[in-house]
Amino acid sequence: MRRLWHRLNTVPSQTQCIYCTTRARVAPFFPSLPRTTPVIFGHFKPYQTSTLFSHQPVDIRSETGLLENNTRITNKPALMADFYRSLATQDIDQIWPLYTYFYTNDLLSILTRKNFHQLFLYTTRARACQKNLHRLTALAEDMRKRGFHLRLNEYNALIHWVGGKTVPHTHPHHLLDALQIFEDMQKSEIIDEQGQVVANEPVQPSVVTFNTLIDIAVQLSDIRTAQKLYHDMVSRELQPDSYTYSTLLYSMGKMGDVGGMDHMLKDIRDSGLNVMSNNTVMWNVVMSGYACNGYKDRAYAMFEQMVKSSDLAKKKSKNRKQKVKATAALSQVPIVDAESYRIYIDLMVHDNKRDEAIEVLYGMDKFGLKPTITIYNTLFGSFMKRTRFDDIEEDPDRETKLNTVQQLYKSMKDTQVKPNSETMYTLVSAFLDLGDTKSALETFVSLSNVNQKLLEQPSRKSIHSNSVASLAKERLLILTNDPSKIEPYPDLLERLNGVVTKSL
Repeated sequence: MRRLWHRLNTVPSQTQCIYCTTRARVAPFFPSLPRTTPVIFGHFKPYQTSTLFSHQPVDIRSETGLLENNTRITNKPALMADFYRSLATQDIDQIWPLYTYFYTNDLLSILTRKNFHQLFLYTTRARACQKNLHRLTALAEDMRKRGFHLRLNEYNALIHWVGGKTVPHTHPHHLLDALQIFEDMQKSEIIDEQGQVVANEPVQPSVVTFNTLIDIAVQLSDIRTAQKLYHDMVSRELQPDSYTYSTLLYSMGKMGDVGGMDHMLKDIRDSGLNVMSNNTVMWNVVMSGYACNGYKDRAYAMFEQMVKSSDLAKKKSKNRKQKVKATAALSQVPIVDAESYRIYIDLMVHDNKRDEAIEVLYGMDKFGLKPTITIYNTLFGSFMKRTRFDDIEEDPDRETKLNTVQQLYKSMKDTQVKPNSETMYTLVSAFLDLGDTKSALETFVSLSNVNQKLLEQPSRKSIHSNSVASLAKERLLILTNDPSKIEPYPDLLERLNGVVTKSL
């Protein structure tokens, strides 16, 4: 038997209602609603039009369930049919107009706890923007008014969104708002429609809750609040995981507290936790903290251990029958990934070991790793600085450097690494600083045409499937696979204009 929402999605415009025995018209809802209706506190304004839905009662004795003008549908089965059809799309932009109609006409009582959970879930899966944040907070408020208790995962999602998910840079008020929700969930009073407290069901925070709050505090460089949250987490007998420790270690490295990093690493080893064992992310965080604070020998040593561990894993994969002996310490070392190479190459470039760093880049395919665009940008940027000679033409290594830059650019295209705006700036500037104006202009034009090529690509065909998981995956891929546009920096445009003007 086909699923209920699939049957609802195929109901024709006029048919026998599946919920009642009377003849009803299931009128199409969404075409009659304007898409430009303004939002107030997460809800749409009531519709002051004489269209399908207005504010006058309907004569339920009418065969169609509608009157000519100034009427609205009170046929709840027909409304729920429209609602379930919209839920089938899992698109909150299509669901929200109908939910707004329920809200403005005091019909939220016909929605169940499961309906609110679906609305909450589809909103969290939608694009991170202020409009969806308002929708999420409005849903949370409506659920409390209905007496529906928010679950732990819903509180965690609300903290994540309120804590700055919809903005590029987190601000202090985001942390304050998130902490306020953190306190509210622990008292969590259920209020009825008359505003009276009918129950008090506190929700105890989980490891995910504390990790979300610690991450928000770290983004603001508020290490003191992050540490307070960590100690509060331990006092509740919640076991921190690798995400907790990696976030705290990252914040300490960002603040230059290498001693704090060593102290936390010692606590991890003494406690017997295995969060550092075979955890590449944790090693990358620690290695980055050492590299950023001048402890390059420690960073070099960690990377070399990870390379040895990768070699060992490669030998085991080639010949599983052959027993490769390794020390106990080496068996706890994770393998390298692209981020490990990025940290290592960046450290080598700052340590005036650019040629060695380029060789390391070319050796990434040994472990089947693809370089990231950040690695190429770092190497391109290392050629931007002028030499000690006043005239670039007198630089004896100029031809060698130009050849190296060309090879790096070719490697980037061969490995199909997608460039970005930083690539245009570093690569074109490198050619200009080395005196190769022709290559600089050609590269600028080539990278500028990348945007046009991406726009001309045929749109990806949508997945025609009734599976909820397939629809969610499709929407996630559409939101995350949109190519970013390459925009030239203003100072680069000014410099190129000067070069072109001088040549005329």
